[in-house]
Amino acid sequence: MKHKQPTYWQKYDQVFKRFSYKKIYEMIHGLAMKLGEPFSKQGTRGPKLKLPSITYASFIAFEIITGDAHFRDMEQDAELFVIKHIDHSTFQRNFEKIPYEYLQHLLQACAALLESLLGTATAYIPDSTAVTTRRYHDIMYRGKIRRVKQTYKSHALVGYYPDKGVIYVKTAEGTDHHVSDSAGAVSMLDDYDLGWAYLPADRGYDYERVYRAAEEAGLTSIIKKQKRKNGRKSKCRKRSMYREPFYRHLRHPVENNFGGLENKGMLVTSLRKPENIAKYSVIIHLRQTLFAYLRQTVLGLIDSIMRQTRVNNKF
Repeated sequence: MKHKQPTYWQKYDQVFKRFSYKKIYEMIHGLAMKLGEPFSKQGTRGPKLKLPSITYASFIAFEIITGDAHFRDMEQDAELFVIKHIDHSTFQRNFEKIPYEYLQHLLQACAALLESLLGTATAYIPDSTAVTTRRYHDIMYRGKIRRVKQTYKSHALVGYYPDKGVIYVKTAEGTDHHVSDSAGAVSMLDDYDLGWAYLPADRGYDYERVYRAAEEAGLTSIIKKQKRKNGRKSKCRKRSMYREPFYRHLRHPVENNFGGLENKGMLVTSLRKPENIAKYSVIIHLRQTLFAYLRQTVLGLIDSIMRQTRVNNKF
């Protein structure tokens, strides 16, 4: 009799039965240890760091992805995880010291753990969403001044395994809201040679630079084309393998990633500085990748237990 695969919520339940928040924090801390110190104390003057910089980086990332915590919440939780009372202003100062690239590498290291279990993804889907602040500014719209919320962008390159129903974020970037989707995709693809996989993307990515970046990364483009009149022809654009049913099959899971962030209220932040918001935009995607890895780890444990049970039943 074929074993019935556990549902999403059964896997979700098993994650929290087998991985406490303490273990999840230790996993993030272990990834940070492999990356090394994000920053060090400059000079000999002033007090020493109360905690190693690795601990600051991993604890702040843990607090954001598990509860979208503010710095005051981190102060309350500090004694439970780092065995010291740390003032919220200390967390804020040290968050500003963490390099943006370090947090990107932390996300990519977590993605590499998942890929070590499942191999290369079938598709890499670029997409972006708005990260809204609680601050307002004035803009000119149709000759009138309008007061709107200050917004930024969070770009993500989402990996997808259709046969396993698994999505994760391979890398992410936080930018100003004026940066286009296509520019964000090119920036994320620049440093990768992903081998053979698909790149399904919507009309916002129908630009020559995206096709070239995809080809250089070893990807086959499946990009929905814009309606252009007398547009210049492109060799890369001609090679795009766009088919509507196939595009929809590979593209739709990306909405689950951003939908989950919206449901958790993680697309709104109280941070003020643009550089801190960019870091936050990277950290929030670590949640999807980390929990995808934990669910796959749980499945592996369940399968090994079931195999052992079947062996024992034979004897």
